[in-house]
Amino acid sequence: MPPTATVDTRRLWNSDDPAEWRKALDAYPARLAALNDPKLLELDAWFWGTLGDAIRARDPSRLTAEELVRVVAWKLARGKFRPNLLNFARAHTEATAGKATGEALARFAKASGDGGENENWLAACLEPLVRLKGIGPATASAVLAAATASIPMMSDELIAVALPQATSSQMYSMPRLQALVEVTRAKAKKVGVSPREVERAIFAEGARSKKPKANAAKTTGAKRKAR
Repeated sequence: MPPTATVDTRRLWNSDDPAEWRKALDAYPARLAALNDPKLLELDAWFWGTLGDAIRARDPSRLTAEELVRVVAWKLARGKFRPNLLNFARAHTEATAGKATGEALARFAKASGDGGENENWLAACLEPLVRLKGIGPATASAVLAAATASIPMMSDELIAVALPQATSSQMYSMPRLQALVEVTRAKAKKVGVSPREVERAIFAEGARSKKPKANAAKTTGAKRKAR
């Protein structure tokens, strides 16, 4: 089934008030912490904190095999856990991961720098990356989101508000990713944040409706079922 928007994510998406978006962005750390998932907190701090600098410090820019595994783990921790995807990611070697991510990032830099963002530019940029087993458009978008603020992560929360008309079969396709990037960039321009920050703000609002991990009962005094 296609992902479902919440009252909070829909309200924020429909707003063009920069102050509302900044408020949601500022709430991101607290909303993430409220999910009571230490692994997600660790991966999220790494993804937004140090990964981008590590990628850009290399010549050419690229991810290591271990970083690609951690990106997949971060994506799964934020959404639906699919262990097979993590196993596929772990099977990639340093050479294959470095070559695919490096070529994708180089193509993206070239397209962004020379105005080459034509109708199918994103598919062309990410083609080396999505050739890797277990790496689809959503994970590929995460790689770009780690390296540049101009691309949002293709999260379920963002899809649900930005592309509510998409069917399940279309949802995670490359054409859908390109459409998501375009509509998110338009929203980002209106509200004065980056496309990457649009996704973070929407995720923060969506987190308000998520249940914390089961052991949250120890700190809140409330009983909760395991997810």
